[in-house]
Order: sequence, then structure tokens, then C-alpha cells
Amino acid sequence: MAETARPKATTAGIIIRLFAAAYDLTILFGLEFLAFIPVTIVEQYTAPVPEWIKGLLLTTVAYAYFVGFWVKGATTTGMRPWKLRVAMAESGEPVSFAAATARFFGLMLTWLALGLTLFYMATRQTGTPLFFIAAAVPAASLLMMLLTKRKQALHDLIAGTSIFRLQKENAGR
Repeated sequence: MAETARPKATTAGIIIRLFAAAYDLTILFGLEFLAFIPVTIVEQYTAPVPEWIKGLLLTTVAYAYFVGFWVKGATTTGMRPWKLRVAMAESGEPVSFAAATARFFGLMLTWLALGLTLFYMATRQTGTPLFFIAAAVPAASLLMMLLTKRKQALHDLIAGTSIFRLQKENAGR
């Protein structure tokens, strides 16, 4: 049985990853909106849904989107236009369920910290110690992308993954 050749790829840069993230966030927003239609209907005709259930729904939809795509096809919808793939950093092998889960929670930590940082900036509360702690997480993630050999963000370092961009000859796969 012949072994299939691994496609040639290079590590993806910061800007292209940010474009892919913006695309994924747009899609995720739409999915979250659809997931909350039943919640809105329930709240309209019965009692309010507890906040923890809403938070769990938000997290579950995001988890299913990212982890499902990373494990099944190594790419999300937002990554596809730029031919990006997530893989294990050292071996280039597909991402395991455990690594994808670790990557997801690391990514959510960074996004939560970024959201908190933006909130503090919008409310002009940038003098609080929590602002500096929250701002340090996304800053460290971007710094890691600049300093690491494989341009790994904080969540990639946690999971042992990296983002690769397929070369043009492999783009059709």
C-alpha cells in the first residue's frame, strides 16, 4: 500500500492568520445567532433561561465549530480561502482530539482576555491591575508568533500545534 505524500507547506504568517480569524468569527457569530433562536423563543413564552445555560450554549457551539473542523479536516471555513491547515508542530501530523481541545481552550482564554482588554479601554479603566493582566495575554500570544520558529501563538504552544499554509501546487487538495 503506497503512503500518500504530505503536501508541502510553510508556516503561516500573522496577517493571514488574522484574516482567517476574522472570517471565522463572522461565521461563528452567525452560528451563535442561529443557536440562540430557540432560547429567545423559550424566553418569550416561558421563563428566562439561566445565564449559565446561555454561556454553556455559546461555548458548546464555538467548541463544536473549531474542534470539529480542526480534527476532521485540519481547517476551518475561515482558513480555507488562504489554504491554511492546523497540524502538530513537530511532526506535521493531523491534530488529535485532545490537542484540538487544548488549542480551543487556549484560544478562548486569549479571546476572553482580548475582549476584557477592549472593554477596559472602552470604559477608560486602563489604570486597573486587571487591565494589565488581561492585556498581557493577547500581547504575549502575538509576541510568541513573532519569536517562535513556527510562528506559534500561545494556544498553539499549549497544544503543540502550528498553522501551515499549503504551497500553490497543493492548493487544489
